[in-house]
Amino acid sequence: PAFQLLGTNPSHILRPSTPREFAVMASDFGLNNDFALPSSFAAEIAPFILFKSNNLTLSEYDKHSELYSLRVSVGTQRNPVNNLTTRLAIGARMTLIDEGDLKNDKEYRKNLFNLLANKADLKDKYQDEFLQSRKVNMATVAADPSLLNEMELYVDDKINEYYGNFDQRLDSLKEKYKEANWNKQKLDVAAAILGTSPDSLAKNTSFSQFSFWGTYGAPVGKNGQLLLGVNYAYHTSDTANYGIASLSGRMYGGSNKYKGFGELQMTRNEDLKSNLLYLSLGGEFCISDGLWANISAGMQRNWTDNTSTFVSHVDLRFTIPENL
Repeated sequence: PAFQLLGTNPSHILRPSTPREFAVMASDFGLNNDFALPSSFAAEIAPFILFKSNNLTLSEYDKHSELYSLRVSVGTQRNPVNNLTTRLAIGARMTLIDEGDLKNDKEYRKNLFNLLANKADLKDKYQDEFLQSRKVNMATVAADPSLLNEMELYVDDKINEYYGNFDQRLDSLKEKYKEANWNKQKLDVAAAILGTSPDSLAKNTSFSQFSFWGTYGAPVGKNGQLLLGVNYAYHTSDTANYGIASLSGRMYGGSNKYKGFGELQMTRNEDLKSNLLYLSLGGEFCISDGLWANISAGMQRNWTDNTSTFVSHVDLRFTIPENL
């Protein structure tokens, strides 16, 4: 939400996402038609997942899944002209429906638990084999670090020989799930406030905008997803108070890692007394584990004064890699 409120993207739809511990987004890569370092950044954390990640149980997550879906974001955008004026945004969002999150999927859990239970049985079996081959007991092994290490290597090799690499088997299970469920039903709600500071350290920030989002996603066949979003932003200043309301629809097609989309957005700007139509095509793809890119280009039409503008957008998102 903080990143969205900075206004770097002409689209006002807030893409629903599965809660992750930490994410960073960057945009505004151009300066006077030249490529430059991004001037817009935002970071988002899921505080309850991040701070309890070492002792959070599935049963506790199930009881308070909405609370654990809470994400807090902070975004900044510097003025590319004077490099001093800074915009600061603070936002929060919650996921009320997320059928694409493997933590919520009972079928995935069943398959995972069966896999881990089978691994535990194999571990017992291969430990017994090792003990019998060395003619020792577990107490003797536990008291000898070198023998214990030898037994652990023996068990790991046997398990990987059985599975063809257990970690890869586990990763394959996760990837198969995500590929089949990336487009499942989702519902996110969010809010954010925006302020402006006269200096690059965001001192003396004056907040002048509040925004709210609601976005619902539903599957369309096996490889499609439809997003329907609403956004309302209220602007206040010494000279004027007004609202900007938007209704958006976006259709995705593709796979979890590579997908294209088309978008239609209608906006009413009360300050300009104008109605705006935004049409765009774009794509979202995974560059590498934890790094995603979103690219779009389209036309924004002002029906009030009959003017049209070509707009394009590129942003990058980084999350903690799963294989880290």
